[in-house]
Amino acid sequence: MARLRAGYVFNVITFLIGGIALAIVLDQLGWEGMRRVFVGTGSWFAVIAAIDLASVFCDAFAIHGFLRGKAEVSYWKVFAAEASGIAINRLTPLNSLGEPVKVTMLGPDVPTKVAVAAVLMFNLTTMYIGIAAIVIGVPLTVLMLDLPHDAAVAVWFGTAVLVAFAIAMAVLLRRGAIATLITALARIGIISDDRAARWTAAIADIDARLRNLGDVHATGVTRGIAGVFGSRCLNWAGTLAVLHAANIPLTPPLVVAMLSVGILITWMSNVIPLGLGIADGSNYVLYGILGAAPAAGLVFTMVNRVRTVLFALMGLTVMAIANAFGRSRA
Repeated sequence: MARLRAGYVFNVITFLIGGIALAIVLDQLGWEGMRRVFVGTGSWFAVIAAIDLASVFCDAFAIHGFLRGKAEVSYWKVFAAEASGIAINRLTPLNSLGEPVKVTMLGPDVPTKVAVAAVLMFNLTTMYIGIAAIVIGVPLTVLMLDLPHDAAVAVWFGTAVLVAFAIAMAVLLRRGAIATLITALARIGIISDDRAARWTAAIADIDARLRNLGDVHATGVTRGIAGVFGSRCLNWAGTLAVLHAANIPLTPPLVVAMLSVGILITWMSNVIPLGLGIADGSNYVLYGILGAAPAAGLVFTMVNRVRTVLFALMGLTVMAIANAFGRSRA
């Protein structure tokens, strides 16, 4: 009961943080700018919103799959947790505060270790699919365009770094990623050996579950991977819809770049809410390299930002309703 009450308090605090962040972001964007986006995109904005909502259904399907065999929980509760977590992620720095929100919202029905493992499996699968898209798309983009030598070298170097990172992460998962981190902390003296031993024993089940991520025969893994892949496909479709709505020509190099290099820009811009400043400059440069008007990158960024704001607003609404119904259980 104390754990549920603590989870409820944490969710209320993060909801308030998200609400304040949303107000600040809206003030930064300005109502006139948002109105221009709605008028400029017309009915296409409704299509984009529908695609985004469908992607969250796929996300929830994936996490629900990763929970199979470990916990019995309603799909709709998983959906509420995922929608809430995404909203908090989009509105707070580093795109990470929403992850504990997902775990605490699943808390009344799912053991903490099981919830943490499922959310980590979802995030790792999303990361690997994103890296695969970058590794495939970046070389194609280079081949389609006559990039300056320095730019081409940087692109190939970045791709090599991502491949090395993906391989290193796979090795860590096989060895026990969290246990390896705890051992490293003990070796450099940040935590004691006794505490490291207790923590390692406490997370053993999580590491064991993460090792099954590549085993398609493990319960729920195939469903989880399928859900993540479906979500990524919808996310890419949403990006193309934003490009079309912003009247940006869908040339092959631009499409390939936005579905690959665009992922990298999104990851970098997640350092601050909505990528304010980072996404603008990165897309401005990218569109110029791709042969489009650099200003088109700013238009794309603005449309995408308003899209994210509305999605965050929907997620906060879901979070408020879900926590209101769950309060009596805390």
